[in-house]
Amino acid sequence: MELQILDLIQTWRNPLLDIFFTVLTRMGDHAEIWLLLIFIMWMKKERRQTASLAVVSIIIELIVVSLILKPIFMRPRPFLVSDIALLIPEPFGASFPSGHAASSFAVAYFLYRENASYKHWIMTIAILMSFSRLYVYVHYPSDVIVGALIGIGIGEFVHRKRDTFIHLINAVLKKINLEKFEI
Repeated sequence: MELQILDLIQTWRNPLLDIFFTVLTRMGDHAEIWLLLIFIMWMKKERRQTASLAVVSIIIELIVVSLILKPIFMRPRPFLVSDIALLIPEPFGASFPSGHAASSFAVAYFLYRENASYKHWIMTIAILMSFSRLYVYVHYPSDVIVGALIGIGIGEFVHRKRDTFIHLINAVLKKINLEKFEI
């Protein structure tokens, strides 16, 4: 059934959407879109705590998804079992869960919970980023759904443990003689 959903999405393909979703998905390959947003946030002193905690969200997502879950499940990607011309270079690694969806929702949901003024735009980008993985045929729908749920869980965890993470970051900065960068 999941391949049928992916095949249905392929019927929507056209040159404009191909370019849009290809560029968007590539901007999430190493969380570039989120790191750029965080860097912009970091430029304003009053947003540094939030920006730092968004980085914590990405780090936790990387550990949970890429270092723990993907090696456990080792699910083959859908393009390996279906005859399809990919729009992007073949990604390496396992399909389940989607790291793009997890990192997108880890940052987006954290910022949503922090009541960022642009939270609706960020959530929209997270949804589009997640959908892009289906459009380019490199994840099954369940990979994306579970990745998004993991990301939401991470975003919520970082939000709830906000003070603990801030204290930890500041302690590390002090330990390595970078107190001037305390958040």
